[in-house]
Amino acid sequence: MKPGLRYLRPIAGVASIALFFCMLQRTGPEAVLRNIRVLGWGVVALILLSGLRHILRALAWSYCVQTDGRRPLWFEFLGPRLVGDALNDLTPAGPLLGEPAKVLAVSRLMPAQTAASSVVLENLIFGLGAVLFMLSGIVLAVIAVAGLRGFWWIGGGLVSCFLACLAMMWWAVNRRILLLGGILDLFKRRWRWALLERHEQSVRAVEQTVYDFFLKSRRTFLAVLAIEIATNLTGIGEAYLILKVTTTHSSLFAAYLVESASRAVQMAFSFVPLGLGVQEGAAAATLQAIGYAASEGISLAVIRKIRSLFWAVIGLLFLARYSIFLPAAERSTT
Repeated sequence: MKPGLRYLRPIAGVASIALFFCMLQRTGPEAVLRNIRVLGWGVVALILLSGLRHILRALAWSYCVQTDGRRPLWFEFLGPRLVGDALNDLTPAGPLLGEPAKVLAVSRLMPAQTAASSVVLENLIFGLGAVLFMLSGIVLAVIAVAGLRGFWWIGGGLVSCFLACLAMMWWAVNRRILLLGGILDLFKRRWRWALLERHEQSVRAVEQTVYDFFLKSRRTFLAVLAIEIATNLTGIGEAYLILKVTTTHSSLFAAYLVESASRAVQMAFSFVPLGLGVQEGAAAATLQAIGYAASEGISLAVIRKIRSLFWAVIGLLFLARYSIFLPAAERSTT
C-alpha cells in the first residue's frame, strides 16, 4: 500500500469525528438530548424498523445463493449480515472488512466460493436498488424545489446517464466480459503477485457465477431487486417518525429526500465509522434546502445512530458466537 493511502483512512476518520462534534456543537447537545427524550419509546419503533431492513436484506441474500443442494433459510443469513454490518459501521476499513467477514460467517452453511458469489450478488443488486432510489429522490427534488420548467434537463440528464451505464453493464454481462479477470490479467503482466496467482481461479469463478445469475435467473434478480428497493422504505419510515415527533411540520417528501441523501452518503463514505459527521451534514443540508432548520437534520442523524449502535452490538455478539464455535466446526470437518 502506498504511504499516502496508508494514512488516508485514519486522517479521514479523525476529520469525520471532528466534523461530527462541530455539527453537534452547532446544534447544541441539549437540543439533541431534548429530541431524544421527546422521541421516548419511539426509539423502539426505530429499532424495529431497522430490524425489518436487516430481515429484508437477509431474505434478498438468501435468494442470491446458487446451489444444487439445500439453500439455507433467510434467518440463517441474519447473523452473518449483522456481523458484516457491525464491522462496516464501526471500523474505518468498512466493507473491506465487513464483507469478507460475511463470507467467512456464512461459509459454515455452504462452500466458500458459493458464499462469496452470493455476497457479491447481494451487494451489486442492493447498490443498483440504492442508485435507483437516490435517482428518484434527486429527480423529485429537482421537480419540487427547483421547478420542472427551468431544470428539467438535470433530471433528464441523470436518468440518461444511469440508463447508459445500465446498458453498458448489461452488454458486458451478455458478452460475458470478465472485468475482474481482465484486471487480474493486467496486474499479472506488470507484477507477479503470489496472492493474485493463488486466488485467480476463485475470483474468475465467482465472477462467472455472478454473470450466470443475471443471465439465467432473471425472475429471481427482479425479485431480489424489489426486496432491496423495499429496504429504503424502512429508512423513510425512520426519518418520518423522527421528524413527526421532533418537529411540527413533518412530511413524507422530507423523509424521502433525507433517506435519499443518507443512502448517497452511506455509499460514498462507507469507510467513515457510523457516517460520523457526513450523515449529519447531509441531513442538515437536505432539510435546510426545503425549509427545515439545519439543527433538525443534525438531530435526526444523531438519533438514527442509536439504532445503528444497537444492531452493531447484536452483530458483535454474533461475531463472538461464531468465533467461539468456529474451532469446533473446523474439528468436525477434519
